[in-house]
Amino acid sequence: MTGLRIVAFTTLLMLCLCGFSLAETIEEESSHTEFPTMITAPGESGVELQAVGTGIRKKAWFKVYAACFYVDATVDLGADPWDRAINGEFAKLISMHMLRDVDGEKIGGAYREGIRKTLPEGHDEAIDKLVGMYTEKAVNGQDLVLYYEPGKGLRASQGGKELGWIADTEVITALWAIWFGEEPISDDLRKGLLNLDD
Repeated sequence: MTGLRIVAFTTLLMLCLCGFSLAETIEEESSHTEFPTMITAPGESGVELQAVGTGIRKKAWFKVYAACFYVDATVDLGADPWDRAINGEFAKLISMHMLRDVDGEKIGGAYREGIRKTLPEGHDEAIDKLVGMYTEKAVNGQDLVLYYEPGKGLRASQGGKELGWIADTEVITALWAIWFGEEPISDDLRKGLLNLDD
């Protein structure tokens, strides 16, 4: 088994141990990272989430993480999937499998910068709370997960450990816009996560 396959297997095992239900897998092709096609949402809701698509986040020529976007399996993203991914009031989750080490401060800083593109002012308490959750380095092979539960808020976890929740709906919407907004961190990543050709 190659090193990449070992990492992918470890990812699937961790998802099982953290309460996700394992079925078939979907692969992010450039990194050969595999994600389950169906998972059970974290917590007590029991919502089944279905993988929409995968993508890769690059910084310069480095691969930072492979990601998979999930939505409530009963949801159709319809003709405007970008808007639905950002504003849809249904369970959704993005799983980011790290392909290199990144300091927690840099992760939090990237979230702050991305949110501020949509929300230039205000909402300091919620943004500071989210950024402050990332105190430890995200290491190669670890998973960062953001999960939105309608009526409750957004849950952040790292390596299977819950970091906390935020409830500010405008901050949550701005956070999703980092990947799916008009100025995403990567056009290719946005298309991949929504499984779009153009």
